[in-house]
Amino acid sequence: MSKWLVGKRRWYLVAATIVVMSVVIVAAVVNYELVAEHMYPQDAIYENSNVALRGVVTSVERNYKSLGFADYHIFRFLIGLNVTEVVWVGEHGGGALSDASGYVVSIGYDNLDNPQLSVGQVVECRGYYDAILESPYSRMITVAPSVSGSYIESG
Repeated sequence: MSKWLVGKRRWYLVAATIVVMSVVIVAAVVNYELVAEHMYPQDAIYENSNVALRGVVTSVERNYKSLGFADYHIFRFLIGLNVTEVVWVGEHGGGALSDASGYVVSIGYDNLDNPQLSVGQVVECRGYYDAILESPYSRMITVAPSVSGSYIESG
């Protein structure tokens, strides 16, 4: 009788291990799909550039997760920029940065290349500034393929 119980317990252990491994694999696949969906989407935002700034790079962070109210976005790079000059301000939300000199703003960079930036470097940036608070793109300048005319370059 005891051999039968040991054998039965072994099957319970095997069955429990299979169930746990199945749950772990399913969770990993679902998590990967969620991350991949929000990581560097090429169609994240469809807008024209509405601001151009010049300033000094204060920080560069890779794979930055920006949270919104019910969504998030993973930017390839998040660049901190201490604004020294407001070059151009367009309509549709960029007006909030018309007097940004001396402030540090964030740049969410989603182009596929790796910008060769270092802290202390002077750059010029043009992109889309979103003033809506609930968006993952809020209070930052987005530089992405889907934002026409956006760029960041040494200058």
